Amino acid sequence: MSVSNRVPEGLKGPLGLASLCVMILGLVLGYIFTMIGVTLFFDLNGLQGLSNSESVVVLVTGLVCIVVGYAGWRGFMGFAY
Repeated sequence: MSVSNRVPEGLKGPLGLASLCVMILGLVLGYIFTMIGVTLFFDLNGLQGLSNSESVVVLVTGLVCIVVGYAGWRGFMGFAY
């Protein structure tokens, strides 16, 4: 039995909308953090005083946000139908 079958019908719409919001927010923040992490790692911007390990932390944070966005998409697809 899947999770969407155990959720009451009245909650499927709001859970689908919340999952869609998580997806959009996760992908947007993930893209921003990933691009900033890449530019920090390769010294493509003017910020001084950041080490490579700190830029990798920003990059990994962006990738985690993208994974959360993907989980939101999967949740939306599970609750939308």
